[in-house]
Amino acid sequence: MDEGAGMSFRAILLLWLLAAIPFALAFLVSRERLRTRIARRFAAERLRGNTNPARSLRPWLLGAALALAIVALAGPYAGYEIVPVIAREANRVLVIDVSNSMAAEDVGTSRLSAAKAIAMRLADAQEGRVALVVFEATPEVVSPLTSDTASVASLVDTILPGEIGEPGSDVGSAILAALRLIEHDPEQKVDLVVLSDGEDQGTRVTEAVQRARAKGVQISTIVVGSPTGSTIPSPRGPLRDDSGEVVTTYARTDVMSEIARGTGGVMLENPFGADALDPLLGKQGTLSKNTSEMRVPVDRYQWPLGLAMLLFLAGSVLNRGAE
Repeated sequence: MDEGAGMSFRAILLLWLLAAIPFALAFLVSRERLRTRIARRFAAERLRGNTNPARSLRPWLLGAALALAIVALAGPYAGYEIVPVIAREANRVLVIDVSNSMAAEDVGTSRLSAAKAIAMRLADAQEGRVALVVFEATPEVVSPLTSDTASVASLVDTILPGEIGEPGSDVGSAILAALRLIEHDPEQKVDLVVLSDGEDQGTRVTEAVQRARAKGVQISTIVVGSPTGSTIPSPRGPLRDDSGEVVTTYARTDVMSEIARGTGGVMLENPFGADALDPLLGKQGTLSKNTSEMRVPVDRYQWPLGLAMLLFLAGSVLNRGAE
């Protein structure tokens, strides 16, 4: 610990409140004298019993306690403590497809439920910051980059298929939206993880890959779904197109493979096993860290505050014997 030069205050302007102490003291003293006069007027001395002779000190104790409380409120500190600060350079943006096709139940549950379970596992394992983007035909940022990974995992658990209300699936636009989250902090390491069945009706995948590669951002992709295809459940039975035909959705790897290969990421297909996510979870061990030191002021408000409490307690004790 570095003791520093002397006492300072975090909010020194609050010390101006000490100017009110003489007025408070005058009020307390006059109130005490008034109490004594009223007691003598309405009760004989022998009926009043023995009063506490030290009670006259009570206004002065309360005035001193108020002054010390104001000093404590101003935040006194003395000296500094050297605290190591570890800044992790890793950021991860989870990009999840919530289009209607993710409601297909060809992986033992819905594709979206499986993707959410994977995403929550990735969020829980993230040592740096994590963000969440969902998409259909348009993307939506659910959470910006934050170190509160538990909150992001909770948000992942709440997403539903079709919740954006823009039918379709545009993976490229979703990646571009995710890249915008880290534009303000280009020095930080970042990677994207896209979870989707691979169906893409957009036209911006090539643009998104080029921009990510230019920024040095790796994009890993996780394909969820079966290539043999599945219908999409809805409240009225299997989902049908405008001509009345039952819609069949297929998991596709071509676009997802192009994204991962073009940015130096990895592509995983239905990684439901215990070790299936190791290629992504293992990256946590290679995170670089910047360690610096910060001088943190050592608070001393406990001293005046503790003394103020003792004086208030003494004033309460002296109140015994009041008429």
